[in-house]
Amino acid sequence: MAETASVGRRRAWALVAASSLLPSAALAQETPAPNLLDLLQALELATRPALNVTLQGIGSGTVVPDGTLFGSVSGTTERSPGSDEVDGSLSFGAGFGDAVSGIGVQPSVSVTSVEDEDFGDSGYLSLKFGRRLGGADLRLYGAITLDNIATWGDSNDNSVETTVALTKFGRLGGSWGKPYMLTVGAGSHVHDDDAGLIAGFGLGLTQYLGTSVSYSGDYANIGFWVNLPGVKNTTLSLTCNDVFDEEDSRRATLSLTFAVKNAFGTGS
Repeated sequence: MAETASVGRRRAWALVAASSLLPSAALAQETPAPNLLDLLQALELATRPALNVTLQGIGSGTVVPDGTLFGSVSGTTERSPGSDEVDGSLSFGAGFGDAVSGIGVQPSVSVTSVEDEDFGDSGYLSLKFGRRLGGADLRLYGAITLDNIATWGDSNDNSVETTVALTKFGRLGGSWGKPYMLTVGAGSHVHDDDAGLIAGFGLGLTQYLGTSVSYSGDYANIGFWVNLPGVKNTTLSLTCNDVFDEEDSRRATLSLTFAVKNAFGTGS
């Protein structure tokens, strides 16, 4: 049972790494060319303070733009009493297709074993499909995510999980107000491995700083992110999962995320 719980925590931490990349990317899709992911935090938009917004702890209704590479490296504190160990994970992927005029596709790989003796021994493959819903003025996006469509190592015991999410972008206080993103959705394994609801709200505070709160089916999460000055398309984020210790699993995750736009020479 202890081993199974550890595997579950590793997988959850890898999801945090991935989800920290995605959110505000879709905001760029309001422009003629689609832009970032359900795991990147307004990275390309760092020079436009009013557009910096993201959401941590859950996935979003956005996908990365065509031709974008993204990645994340994360470390999460162990929940075991008295433990000072940090569990690491990696996530990386790419965006294909146009989510504005068609369907955007975002494959990604999460590696949940990163210790020297077993690096890369466990992980899983995810696939996400997304599209803008309605016109540009509506700023509404939807996506379907399939996790564990291929697994290896400790992740072999995980079944395929499906999540559907809608994300709405807007501004508090009108067109010159602070940007926000609101996500609601449902997943097949978000509440004690049963179907349940997810929701979250992210707010851009300054050009370099933002915050978010989310509910991931069993517990609440709080996150903060910082666009690193002078380092293009790179963000540092800190997330506290199970902030109220509802599931006796409170932990902190520090993630470094990045994106490379038009990596294949096919993006707009």
